[in-house]
Amino acid sequence: MEEGGQATIDDLQEINLGAVDSPKPVFVSALLTSQELEDYTQLLQEYRDVFAWSYQDMPAPRRFRPELTIQIEIEIDKLIAADFIREVQYPTWLSNISPVLKRTGALHICVDYRDINDACPKDESSFPITELLVDAKTCFGALSFLDGFSGYNQIKMALEDKEKTVFRTAKGIYCYTMMPFGLKNAGATYQRATTAIFNDMLHNTIECYVDDLVVKTRKSKLLDFVVLHRGIEIDPSKIKAIREMPPPRNLRELRGLQGRLAYIRRFISNLSGSCQPFSRLMKKGVPFVWDQACQNALESIKQYLLNPPVLMAPIKGKPLILYIAALERSLGALLSQYNDNGKENALYYLSRTLVVAEQNYTPIDMVCPALVFAVQKLQHYILSHKVILISKADPLRYLMSKPVLSGRIAKWSLLLSKFEC
Repeated sequence: MEEGGQATIDDLQEINLGAVDSPKPVFVSALLTSQELEDYTQLLQEYRDVFAWSYQDMPAPRRFRPELTIQIEIEIDKLIAADFIREVQYPTWLSNISPVLKRTGALHICVDYRDINDACPKDESSFPITELLVDAKTCFGALSFLDGFSGYNQIKMALEDKEKTVFRTAKGIYCYTMMPFGLKNAGATYQRATTAIFNDMLHNTIECYVDDLVVKTRKSKLLDFVVLHRGIEIDPSKIKAIREMPPPRNLRELRGLQGRLAYIRRFISNLSGSCQPFSRLMKKGVPFVWDQACQNALESIKQYLLNPPVLMAPIKGKPLILYIAALERSLGALLSQYNDNGKENALYYLSRTLVVAEQNYTPIDMVCPALVFAVQKLQHYILSHKVILISKADPLRYLMSKPVLSGRIAKWSLLLSKFEC
């Protein structure tokens, strides 16, 4: 301060905390020493996410219609009464809510935890492979299905992490004392808990996938597949939803259709080939025109789903049969196995679209990526069984006959090297 109480203003210099094409300028004193400038720059770089660089970085509290606000307050009172949340003052973290109305009309308060999720390291705990869970149920004559009630809310938050879950409402500011939905690692935490709780029963009388548990009963749905003693079927409600879908009117609706089909892809032979007319509509800049080829493809899929296959789980000790094929624009595979009665049963259908470069391969070179694709996707089956490969060309002999491996041949050979051929 100068005499008289007036502040002095140093000359300023600009430093950029962003990239050249996306600058984030700040101004500091030009009188700083080189060491001070370096220290300040390092400090500002470390905490640059706390500055607002645009109006979008400082959004206002979300507003809701009056009748929804009343429902939110009622739901907050329920959470307080259950000791799931408590009030907070002077929070360090703060998130907005996104209330969702369920089909029953009940309100579910979701919290937008994108900021805290971005700051959290990912829990690398693995989830069970859904195909193996579904397969494991076919050996039982009866199954019972259980779904955890507010499962995540049964796990206590660590004391030091409670106030990181803070969210604001018109009623006040609250944090969770129990684990909420929406946190990046909540699913992995719950899976680890159920695995520990049922450890001595897992894979014998119980299987669990996050909050879905299966024990014995006559018939049940597991992960939206109907699991019976005779095999695995698609949930009829899923088939009904696809068969009743009107032709997509835009890209968003087409993606919705493809998402539904992708979930049941293990039941559909050459799904990628059947969906080929849809592919061009997914390309950037291509106008969305649902033509006759697209309609024919959709009708063909709906017709197929009138009588979808019943898939079986692999039988231990018996070899698997892997069929692979390369078509003009897609690759396909089928994993099957003979049962004790000598009947061949389908276990899994696979397919994918050929990229442009692969469409120019020779026939034998086309079969190689089909084999690689199949064994990578089905390795949880293949590593436990002897496998008989059936194909028009022999990709294994072709790869092993090459004296010098290079390029894509070397890549394919490396990917197959962990399997005994």
